Amino acid sequence: MSAKSSTYEDSVTLSQEEISAYLAAFGEKKVCLREAVLLIPVEKVYALLDINVRSLWEAIKEVHRGLPTSKTALKYLSESASDVSTKRQHRFIRAVPIPRQSTELSIAQMEKGFTVPTVTNWLGLLELSRLDPVVLDYWKPKLFALSDLSLLPNKRARFAAYTSSEVVAQLGCPASRQSILNLFHDLSEEGLVQSRALTQMMSADGLATLLRLAAWFMADSQVGNWEFELEEGTQNVIHAVWVIPTWCASSQSWSNPMQTALEKLASLAGLTKKRPGPVTHLGKLWAAQDGVEPESRIRLLRNWLQLKGGRPSFQKLLDLIKVSYDVHMQQRGGLQHDTKANYWHGACVFRLAETMSLLIRDLTRSGWPTELVISLMGVYETEYRMARRLLGKPLEN
Repeated sequence: MSAKSSTYEDSVTLSQEEISAYLAAFGEKKVCLREAVLLIPVEKVYALLDINVRSLWEAIKEVHRGLPTSKTALKYLSESASDVSTKRQHRFIRAVPIPRQSTELSIAQMEKGFTVPTVTNWLGLLELSRLDPVVLDYWKPKLFALSDLSLLPNKRARFAAYTSSEVVAQLGCPASRQSILNLFHDLSEEGLVQSRALTQMMSADGLATLLRLAAWFMADSQVGNWEFELEEGTQNVIHAVWVIPTWCASSQSWSNPMQTALEKLASLAGLTKKRPGPVTHLGKLWAAQDGVEPESRIRLLRNWLQLKGGRPSFQKLLDLIKVSYDVHMQQRGGLQHDTKANYWHGACVFRLAETMSLLIRDLTRSGWPTELVISLMGVYETEYRMARRLLGKPLEN
């Protein structure tokens, strides 16, 4: 690990002495477990993005050599971790990075007799993601507010606090606000629990919060790669906005981000004509790189486009991105020194496009009101513009 990396880790994670103090004070404290409002658990987001936690842990372990094996980590991070002895749990805690501010929030929760792991996990993820400090400054108070909101055990009291909460209004889906308030006044507590419309609107709030988080990650990435953005002339482009499905009133249908993803990759890889289409162009290019028959790659890409045959593995996405990006960079005069990072980032954006295609398909099939989904999808651009402004690089259009 480099000196710079070590300094960063030291600033955001607890020392062994601090871990000892934490465990001595709270290591065996019994508290009530609370479900977070508004926030989707990190592990469910991993599932939504088809992220294999074991593979993710192994990738992190390549950078942080002292971490426990993925088998050990999954055992301690699973729901059955409570069956493991306290001594062994403490040993595991000492072996992994413990985010400092996430621990502060955890302590604040336990002093009130409860814990909301989803909130502390999100704060810890932001701390460990090497983001601009502005990102954490923006999200930390909101996560603390959501922690307090999650404390309320009574359903009606929680609904009342939810409908009047400033942080919910800031992070949720705009179209949900007045509709949830109307339902709250019209329905009994039992009616609220059983209301399909309320479930949809609160789910829209959670997805909106997730899209806002994604907007901050994307804006931070763009600002952090500013010289490249200037070279590409993309500094005023809302990064990855094309992965967000858009509604066409004339055709009464949603756009397919997977179609857009393949079109963009094909253009990047030199396609300038309508024929052959992006699937055929990319399939032939990819097959030539791998030394296989073009038909197999073309068929695979067509299945991806149609959301058939299972989800593409991250490695397959990475392979396709690499082929397309290399063609682009060679046309511009050669590969850059940080090309590997760009491959990985491109594959992540492609995965997001595939996930959003699946999401819009499932929301449509489930009968979500179009107006609610339009409002939900609109939060990405709004949040992105604010993030860029707060990061000191406002969009000029």
